[in-house]
Amino acid sequence: MKIEFYLHQVWLALICALMFAGLLLPIGQLVSAEGASAELTNFRLNFIEGDSSGAMWALGVIMIVILAVGVFELLLSGFRNFVLQKRLLVFMMLLTLGYYIIFVIYVLLLKGDASFGPRIAAAFPLICLVLEYMSIHGVSKAEASIIAKASGFRLRD
Repeated sequence: MKIEFYLHQVWLALICALMFAGLLLPIGQLVSAEGASAELTNFRLNFIEGDSSGAMWALGVIMIVILAVGVFELLLSGFRNFVLQKRLLVFMMLLTLGYYIIFVIYVLLLKGDASFGPRIAAAFPLICLVLEYMSIHGVSKAEASIIAKASGFRLRD
Protein backbone atom coordinates (compact mmCIF):
# COMPACT_ATOMS: atom_id res chain seq x y z
CA MET A 1 0.00 0.00 0.00
CA LYS A 2 1.44 3.30 -1.10
CA ILE A 3 0.64 6.34 1.01
CA GLU A 4 0.83 9.61 -0.90
CA PHE A 5 1.65 12.92 0.70
CA TYR A 6 0.29 16.18 -0.69
CA LEU A 7 1.40 19.73 0.00
CA HIS A 8 -2.12 20.88 0.88
CA GLN A 9 -1.99 18.53 3.88
CA VAL A 10 0.79 20.74 5.32
CA TRP A 11 -1.42 23.81 4.87
CA LEU A 12 -4.30 22.01 6.58
CA ALA A 13 -2.09 21.04 9.51
CA LEU A 14 -0.96 24.67 9.84
CA ILE A 15 -4.60 25.82 9.77
CA CYS A 16 -5.45 23.42 12.60
CA ALA A 17 -2.41 24.53 14.65
CA LEU A 18 -3.18 28.23 14.18
CA MET A 19 -6.85 27.80 15.05
CA PHE A 20 -5.97 25.87 18.20
CA ALA A 21 -3.45 28.52 19.24
CA GLY A 22 -6.00 31.24 18.47
CA LEU A 23 -8.46 29.63 20.86
CA LEU A 24 -6.01 29.95 23.74
CA LEU A 25 -4.57 33.44 23.16
CA PRO A 26 -6.23 36.85 23.68
CA ILE A 27 -7.29 38.64 20.51
CA GLY A 28 -7.43 42.26 21.67
CA GLN A 29 -7.31 44.80 24.45
CA LEU A 30 -9.67 47.65 25.20
CA VAL A 31 -8.32 50.63 27.16
CA SER A 32 -10.65 53.39 28.33
CA ALA A 33 -9.71 57.04 28.74
CA GLU A 34 -9.71 56.60 32.54
CA GLY A 35 -7.05 53.89 32.28
CA ALA A 36 -9.23 50.84 32.88
CA SER A 37 -8.48 48.00 30.51
CA ALA A 38 -10.10 44.76 29.44
CA GLU A 39 -8.73 41.81 27.50
CA LEU A 40 -10.86 40.31 24.73
CA THR A 41 -10.58 36.56 24.20
CA ASN A 42 -12.60 34.31 21.93
CA PHE A 43 -14.90 33.31 24.78
CA ARG A 44 -15.10 36.26 27.16
CA LEU A 45 -14.14 39.81 28.02
CA ASN A 46 -11.78 39.84 31.03
CA PHE A 47 -11.48 43.07 32.99
CA ILE A 48 -8.24 43.83 34.83
CA GLU A 49 -10.18 44.30 38.07
CA GLY A 50 -11.07 40.59 37.98
CA ASP A 51 -14.58 40.72 36.56
CA SER A 52 -15.42 39.01 33.30
CA SER A 53 -18.26 38.86 30.83
CA GLY A 54 -18.96 35.60 29.04
CA ALA A 55 -20.98 37.09 26.22
CA MET A 56 -18.19 36.66 23.66
CA TRP A 57 -18.66 32.93 23.10
CA ALA A 58 -19.67 33.19 19.42
CA LEU A 59 -16.08 33.82 18.32
CA GLY A 60 -14.89 30.73 20.16
CA VAL A 61 -17.65 28.56 18.74
CA ILE A 62 -16.81 29.61 15.20
CA MET A 63 -13.12 28.85 15.77
CA ILE A 64 -13.98 25.43 17.22
CA VAL A 65 -16.13 24.64 14.16
CA ILE A 66 -13.33 25.76 11.82
CA LEU A 67 -10.87 23.60 13.78
CA ALA A 68 -13.21 20.58 13.66
CA VAL A 69 -13.78 20.95 9.92
CA GLY A 70 -10.01 21.39 9.43
CA VAL A 71 -9.23 18.17 11.33
CA PHE A 72 -11.93 16.32 9.35
CA GLU A 73 -10.51 17.76 6.14
CA LEU A 74 -7.01 16.63 7.10
CA LEU A 75 -8.26 13.12 7.78
CA LEU A 76 -10.28 13.14 4.56
CA SER A 77 -7.30 14.20 2.46
CA GLY A 78 -5.93 10.67 2.40
CA PHE A 79 -9.01 9.30 0.63
CA ARG A 80 -8.80 11.37 -2.57
CA ASN A 81 -12.34 12.75 -2.32
CA PHE A 82 -11.33 16.03 -3.93
CA VAL A 83 -14.81 17.41 -4.55
CA LEU A 84 -15.77 17.13 -0.88
CA GLN A 85 -12.39 18.57 0.15
CA LYS A 86 -12.89 21.65 -2.00
CA ARG A 87 -16.43 22.14 -0.68
CA LEU A 88 -15.25 21.88 2.91
CA LEU A 89 -12.46 24.37 2.24
CA VAL A 90 -14.95 26.87 0.81
CA PHE A 91 -17.10 26.30 3.92
CA MET A 92 -14.06 26.96 6.12
CA MET A 93 -13.34 30.17 4.21
CA LEU A 94 -16.91 31.37 4.71
CA LEU A 95 -16.70 30.56 8.42
CA THR A 96 -13.44 32.50 8.68
CA LEU A 97 -15.01 35.51 7.01
CA GLY A 98 -17.97 35.20 9.39
CA TYR A 99 -15.53 35.15 12.30
CA TYR A 100 -14.11 38.51 11.24
CA ILE A 101 -17.58 39.99 10.70
CA ILE A 102 -18.61 39.02 14.24
CA PHE A 103 -15.23 40.17 15.58
CA VAL A 104 -15.69 43.64 14.06
CA ILE A 105 -19.26 43.84 15.38
CA TYR A 106 -18.10 42.92 18.90
CA VAL A 107 -15.32 45.49 18.81
CA LEU A 108 -17.64 48.24 17.57
CA LEU A 109 -20.23 47.41 20.24
CA LEU A 110 -17.69 47.28 23.06
CA LYS A 111 -15.45 50.13 22.03
CA GLY A 112 -17.48 53.20 22.94
CA ASP A 113 -14.88 55.85 23.92
CA ALA A 114 -12.18 53.26 24.62
CA SER A 115 -9.30 52.47 22.30
CA PHE A 116 -8.90 49.00 20.86
CA GLY A 117 -5.58 47.30 20.24
CA PRO A 118 -5.54 43.94 18.44
CA ARG A 119 -3.22 41.18 19.57
CA ILE A 120 -1.27 38.76 17.39
CA ALA A 121 -3.93 36.04 17.74
CA ALA A 122 -6.42 38.28 15.91
CA ALA A 123 -4.36 37.72 12.75
CA PHE A 124 -4.42 33.91 12.97
CA PRO A 125 -7.78 33.52 11.16
CA LEU A 126 -6.53 35.83 8.40
CA ILE A 127 -3.44 33.66 7.97
CA CYS A 128 -5.74 30.64 7.95
CA LEU A 129 -7.84 32.26 5.23
CA VAL A 130 -4.76 32.54 3.02
CA LEU A 131 -3.80 28.95 3.83
CA GLU A 132 -7.33 27.78 3.00
CA TYR A 133 -7.07 29.46 -0.39
CA MET A 134 -3.70 27.81 -0.96
CA SER A 135 -5.20 24.46 0.07
CA ILE A 136 -7.98 24.76 -2.50
CA HIS A 137 -5.38 25.22 -5.21
CA GLY A 138 -3.34 22.34 -3.79
CA VAL A 139 -6.35 20.03 -3.87
CA SER A 140 -7.13 21.07 -7.44
CA LYS A 141 -3.52 20.48 -8.45
CA ALA A 142 -3.45 17.03 -6.83
CA GLU A 143 -6.74 16.14 -8.51
CA ALA A 144 -5.41 17.27 -11.90
CA SER A 145 -2.21 15.26 -11.52
CA ILE A 146 -4.11 12.10 -10.62
CA ILE A 147 -6.47 12.54 -13.56
CA ALA A 148 -3.50 13.13 -15.86
CA LYS A 149 -1.82 9.93 -14.65
CA ALA A 150 -5.00 7.91 -15.01
CA SER A 151 -5.91 9.09 -18.49
CA GLY A 152 -2.37 9.19 -19.87
CA PHE A 153 -1.31 6.41 -22.17
CA ARG A 154 1.63 5.63 -24.34
CA LEU A 155 1.91 3.94 -27.67
CA ARG A 156 4.03 0.85 -27.85
CA ASP A 157 6.47 0.43 -30.71
